[in-house]
Amino acid sequence: MVHQTKYLFLPLFLSLCLSLLACGGGSGNADGGIDAGGDAVADVVVDAPIVDVDAGACETTFTFTPPAGTAPKAVSVAGEWDGFAAPGVAMTGPDGSGVFSAKVPLAPGWWAYKIIVDGNWQLDPQSTTRKYVGGVENSGVTVGDCYLPSLALASQNNSKGHYSAQVSFVPGAAQTQIDPTTVTVTLRKDFTDSSLVTNTSGSSIAIDAANLAAGKYTIFVDAKDRLGRAAPRLRLVFWSEDQTFDWRDSLIYMAVTDRLKNGDKSNDVAPTPNVDHRADFHNGDLAGVQQVIESGALDQLGVRVLWLTPFNTNPKGAFFDSDGVDLVTGYHGYWPVKGREVDPRLGGTPALQSLVKSAHAHGIRVLMDFVIHHVHKDHEYVAAHPDWFHQGCLCGSNNCDWDSHRLDCVFSDYLPNIDWTVPAASQQMEDDAVWWLDTFDLDGYRVDAVKQVPDAAVMNVATAVRREFEASGLRVFMTGETAMGWSDCGLACNQWQYDLISHYIGPWMLDGQFDFPLYYAVPMQVFVNDTHGMIHADYWSQASGWEYPNGSIMSPYIGSQDTPRFVTLATYRGQDAAHDRSIPGNKWTNYAGPPDSSEPYQRLRVAMSWLLAQPGAPMVYYGDEYGEWGGADPNNRADWRGDSQTLSPDEQTTLTLVRKLGQARKNLVALRRGAYVPVFANEPVVVFARQTTAGDVALVAINRTSSPQSVVAPLPVSLALADGTTLNDALGGASVKVAAQSIAVNLPAWGQAIFAP
Repeated sequence: MVHQTKYLFLPLFLSLCLSLLACGGGSGNADGGIDAGGDAVADVVVDAPIVDVDAGACETTFTFTPPAGTAPKAVSVAGEWDGFAAPGVAMTGPDGSGVFSAKVPLAPGWWAYKIIVDGNWQLDPQSTTRKYVGGVENSGVTVGDCYLPSLALASQNNSKGHYSAQVSFVPGAAQTQIDPTTVTVTLRKDFTDSSLVTNTSGSSIAIDAANLAAGKYTIFVDAKDRLGRAAPRLRLVFWSEDQTFDWRDSLIYMAVTDRLKNGDKSNDVAPTPNVDHRADFHNGDLAGVQQVIESGALDQLGVRVLWLTPFNTNPKGAFFDSDGVDLVTGYHGYWPVKGREVDPRLGGTPALQSLVKSAHAHGIRVLMDFVIHHVHKDHEYVAAHPDWFHQGCLCGSNNCDWDSHRLDCVFSDYLPNIDWTVPAASQQMEDDAVWWLDTFDLDGYRVDAVKQVPDAAVMNVATAVRREFEASGLRVFMTGETAMGWSDCGLACNQWQYDLISHYIGPWMLDGQFDFPLYYAVPMQVFVNDTHGMIHADYWSQASGWEYPNGSIMSPYIGSQDTPRFVTLATYRGQDAAHDRSIPGNKWTNYAGPPDSSEPYQRLRVAMSWLLAQPGAPMVYYGDEYGEWGGADPNNRADWRGDSQTLSPDEQTTLTLVRKLGQARKNLVALRRGAYVPVFANEPVVVFARQTTAGDVALVAINRTSSPQSVVAPLPVSLALADGTTLNDALGGASVKVAAQSIAVNLPAWGQAIFAP
């Protein structure tokens, strides 16, 4: 851990840590965890240049707390300031708390370092950034200018329509006090700023904002000392709303922006020559997304979070698909050519700001898909800084599998990887992440291809974001994609997948990730196919609670932009893999058509009943709410039809049920925030509960078969549902009554119920 002992700028906390942000506990560990090919972190920079420490250096304190059960004899710290020379600066200790410490004068900047414990070099286990020197991974610390004053939140109160706070002005090293005439406080809502009248007394700035309409706000605080030195701006982000939102309240709706709705024909583009229409721009745009929001379609589903594909400008023209034959375009947004530009084909900056304003008016948070693995070869950064990027073998090709080459393979020869071992590249990506959130008032990120980048990518971006935006304690939600599979061989052989996904989750990393093992274990094995029954579903739902870090917010799902549509998989379920079963995977010829029976939709409705009752932040892929069909990409990215009058009876029935499920989740706190409690399972039926620490309870019953089912489910004592308690079905079915500490549940074919007092 590192801190400047007296003169720290850190708006996130009034505490010891430097902008490394190790205060809350880092995600690094002494042996480096799971990173670049499993290389030991004991690597030492050889012949590292010594970086000059100028006269403006500030005293920076490094601390190290040995793991329990160890008693090191000698601990020191070495870094760029001394060319990583052993033995480094000796740490004194341990003190009464078992902590070793050392003070090093460092100029403002980003410094790489390592801790040396009894001669063994290691990463600082509480560091929250990584910096490479000479290709070697190190811990990183950002040293601020200790001569500048700082601003920090001392206290706050946020009730509906009224926000107040006390902000402390902390003098810099020269101990120069605040100049009250320089204090300004700005209130921002929906990209419009207004000034707030404040009261400054001594070193305390009082903020009071009353009569606030519902929505998201940011307060900016600025002040200087009497020598004119400005404190870095303090940003306080908060919402004014009836009920405090928790990210566990999320129901995420994911949409490919180009395929949702065309809301502004003025930015339409002509078809790209020689490109199949399915892989070209369809002229969906941000104005179209806004129209969907304002129509109430997402509110009807109970959606609280909207995840959209990347907004960055993508290249013009077409490029070969992985087959080397068919041409495709960057309609999906994952081939950025600009670091800070909204694609004009989506409507540009005004359209994105307007969309966010509309989403926030509906209480919907907006996540941007942030690409940290690659850019397109035509990206402005490639032209200006070719050393920021590298090529590698083609992911998934011979001798280049997705696991052993996950950190050096490329998705295509026209998508060079970002080289996170280059500090300047890392800093640019961090700055870009802050810029997008700041410029468009976004609420978080879905981070793309987490598995394919070194720890530094996730750690450094997350730390930069959390340092800048979380001073008020409002969490910027960051979830990720660590694409994995699942093996039908029990928990033990899937352990490494849980471990790798969990590796990127922590206070200064991601809040959660998409639950790939659960997708393959339950939706695919139980609801698409009949490989396993509800006992299996119950077990693997519980496993997600066991395996991921406490407090993580995982996202279960039944379909995504990278998988064939659920109803298509269900249509071709159980077919010979060499024949009909291949159709969902076909991209350009002999591809899947719409289901020819009701059963795929019935299976989808059962899967949705399970999904929307799971803990975490479930994700619904656009169109799955009514049962859109389609095989492999790009066939799984058809235009959305949710507001049309052309839905089939099966699609309309599915949409009606999913709306009921979404409203049940929105209205029942137990369904959003409760722990998963197993109650009853046989092969056809599962009954499980969701229970909060406050005692709120909801019971979910699902029948996955084509025959009616009746079961008697004994209730765990922990649910505290007394005999005689009436439980009503939030989906509109018959109520049940607790008797002999059990409930008798009658479910129709493919039926479901959500019971609550």
